[in-house]
Amino acid sequence: MVTTAALVLLIVVLLVAAYARLWIAIATAMAAMFVFNFFFLDPVGTLAIAAPQNIAAFVAFVTAALIASQLSATAEKRAKEAVASRAELDLIKRQADFTSTLLASLSHDLRTPLTAIRVAVSNLEDQSLSADARGEQVRLAQSELGRLSRLFGDILEMARVDSAALTPEREWVTASDIVDATLANLQPILEDRPLKIDADDMTAVHVDPRMTSSALLHLVENAAQYSAAGAPIDVHGSVNEHGLHLSVTDRGPGLDPEELPRLFERFVRGRREQMRPAGTGMGLAITRGLLSVQNGRVWAENIAGGGARFSISIPAERRPVAAES
Repeated sequence: MVTTAALVLLIVVLLVAAYARLWIAIATAMAAMFVFNFFFLDPVGTLAIAAPQNIAAFVAFVTAALIASQLSATAEKRAKEAVASRAELDLIKRQADFTSTLLASLSHDLRTPLTAIRVAVSNLEDQSLSADARGEQVRLAQSELGRLSRLFGDILEMARVDSAALTPEREWVTASDIVDATLANLQPILEDRPLKIDADDMTAVHVDPRMTSSALLHLVENAAQYSAAGAPIDVHGSVNEHGLHLSVTDRGPGLDPEELPRLFERFVRGRREQMRPAGTGMGLAITRGLLSVQNGRVWAENIAGGGARFSISIPAERRPVAAES
């Protein structure tokens, strides 16, 4: 009976030590020793510990608790290290995949404008070239340089999003302010585009204007690239009880429903991508990243009659413009 009780209590101590903290294991060992000594060891009903077997039982219980707890802690530590190691390996693999994909994309997207610039500069060395032809070559070189600038801007923006180094710097601005700043940066792309702009300028909203304008810029640029030259683009901006709402509507071919779930992933280029100018496929992913920093979101949908609409929503405080100091 005494042996059975000792084994049962010892198993209880080992189980507690394996799954609980050290102090709980020691407390359990002390309790087990009390139960064993009081109910099973002679003289029963006392806490006498003078007998050698009592002392041996006490030492056995405490030693078992310490050893089992230490073994459990060591096993848990090694398990955590293994999980961390696997996570680190997965991260390295994702970074390698990202780098590989980025380099593959850039190898093409850098080669095209650099080739065009090199050809334009070579043509300008031709002294027989007319003034109009020279002007055309200069415009071509400037256009491709702008394209390179946007490309490197996307790379830096994506790197900041990935590193979680972006912190919102909120200011009181109107939807009209955001739209105006966005369109001003896209003048070369939109100079021949009919634009329909409807943006609230009577209500201020508390958002990061730079991030928000940059996110909207990618949507407007996307609309210009996907729709035919001369097709109108609608830009809408409003403020309601939920915050800022922006949308860009184009008259392009629309979105493939099968590709919608992956539309905002980096480097994703749909089957219709070959009909548009080259790009890294980072624009929409950057938009999503810039908005997530402000707890905002972006989504896309097809519209009746053809075309697509991209919408932005950012939760934020609002106030009338007249209340600004």
